[in-house]
Amino acid sequence: MEHYEEKLKRRLIFCRMLIVTLLALMILIGVLSDRGVLLDSRTMSRTAQMVPRLIIFGGIVLLLILHRRTAFLLSDRIARDRQRIAEEDERRQYIQQRSNSLTLEALFAIGTLAVLILSYVDMTAFTTAYLALLCGLLLKGITWLYCKSKVG
Repeated sequence: MEHYEEKLKRRLIFCRMLIVTLLALMILIGVLSDRGVLLDSRTMSRTAQMVPRLIIFGGIVLLLILHRRTAFLLSDRIARDRQRIAEEDERRQYIQQRSNSLTLEALFAIGTLAVLILSYVDMTAFTTAYLALLCGLLLKGITWLYCKSKVG
């Protein structure tokens, strides 16, 4: 029980750190864009302009939702116990292991960072990284659905 509370507290700290990092990245992009270090918005494709905004602002919103939910779980013991049981479900863990969840989540995190950076640097590299990220997400979804259908 206490182990799960510590896990939730670490999750809260991690969410706060990521929110601060995304806000700092947003400021850094604004400063570097004004100095001409990054690509001019006139040379960027519409997708390259939209995706970084979606990553940064969508990431902040998702992290705030996750932070709020985790804080609620820390305050409500019954909800916390329900969530702990759901997270420790053996069938769910088996599906995640079989679908190579950790590897693809790391690939998703690195790919998202690469897409974010490359959108301001080079359009060809951005397009390649963006398509690779979409293919990775598609592969993750297909693998997860397949493993879930096999386990039931």
